[in-house]
Amino acid sequence: MLWLAFFAGPVVWLLSFGARWSLSGWVCAFQHWKSALFVIAALSVLILSGSGFLAWTEWQRVGREMPGEGGGAVARSRFLAFSGLVLCVFSILLIVAQTIPEVTLGVCE
Repeated sequence: MLWLAFFAGPVVWLLSFGARWSLSGWVCAFQHWKSALFVIAALSVLILSGSGFLAWTEWQRVGREMPGEGGGAVARSRFLAFSGLVLCVFSILLIVAQTIPEVTLGVCE
């Protein structure tokens, strides 16, 4: 579960970015397809919210201390859980930032 929470942020962002870029030609050709870009962004944010919640609950389970210099399974678990949470939040911010031009600009601009 920790690895899923850790890799979910970058992978979902990459899939969202690729899907929205792939659909950009169709959106430009057919004006009414712009909502498909928003659906992809919303689904990505929902998936990342769930993954972030998973990382947060794993961080709660192993202890909410910050990852320290000590070795062992607990320190690695704390690091993965906290890093997964940070990556999910950063990926959500990236998706929201990439949605801003889609909202403010026209379809083919």
